Amino acid sequence: MDETTKPEDPKRGEREYYARIGAEGRRHAAGKPFTDEYCTQYLMNVSVLLSLMRRPPARVIEFGCGTGWISLILAQQGYEVLGIDISPDAIAIAEESRPTAPPLPNLSFRVADYEHAPPGTPADYVVFHDALHHCESEEAALRSAFDSLGPGGMVICIEPGEGHHASPHSRRAVEHFGVHEKDMPPRKIIQFAKKAGFQRHLVLPWPWFFLRSVFRPGYAKATTQGDLRGRKFFSFWRVVRSYFTTRAQGVVVLFKT
Repeated sequence: MDETTKPEDPKRGEREYYARIGAEGRRHAAGKPFTDEYCTQYLMNVSVLLSLMRRPPARVIEFGCGTGWISLILAQQGYEVLGIDISPDAIAIAEESRPTAPPLPNLSFRVADYEHAPPGTPADYVVFHDALHHCESEEAALRSAFDSLGPGGMVICIEPGEGHHASPHSRRAVEHFGVHEKDMPPRKIIQFAKKAGFQRHLVLPWPWFFLRSVFRPGYAKATTQGDLRGRKFFSFWRVVRSYFTTRAQGVVVLFKT
């Protein structure tokens, strides 16, 4: 299935995904990020979010929050957080997973389609983390984000880039669960963001490029100090090269004036 092929009923697929992945799939989802093979990447992404946001108090809406683990971390940091997701089962898992000691009155979840997010208190930040690429309409999702922000608000997008739709995992998800699995590189996000009303944007390198380039288990295989220096030089060369991959995948920040 190519990127332009749509599932038969993508909204239904997204709504029912967590109900259809089975008990083991729901256990894995509830344990994110620590149960996931991409845990290191996810934790790096959270660090980026916290680095781009001002310190609390501030209001954050996470669009497509899934089981709510990012919303939970942001609430534990002191932000007022609303996580929304189209899947009732995802929100049920999020509610079941939230801690009760201490309680977090600044965290709430809601079943909603982020392409048509209900009006509410204007937010300082809207977050798309691994979620915008599941949308039916990029323009509708980003317009909803625009409308959810107060003056001076920001959208932060951390999404899969070029080639995501063709990965074996994406193909299986589309085939078995009828969900969208789109490529969502910065250029595509910016294209639809402009249509949604955003006039300013910033593209930053994906942090995982830096981490995997500089901090490598291969250092332990060095047999001499010279070998170690050579491995370190090669790692920094990878960092330089990573700047040129930002077009394929990166962190996109959109500003509402």
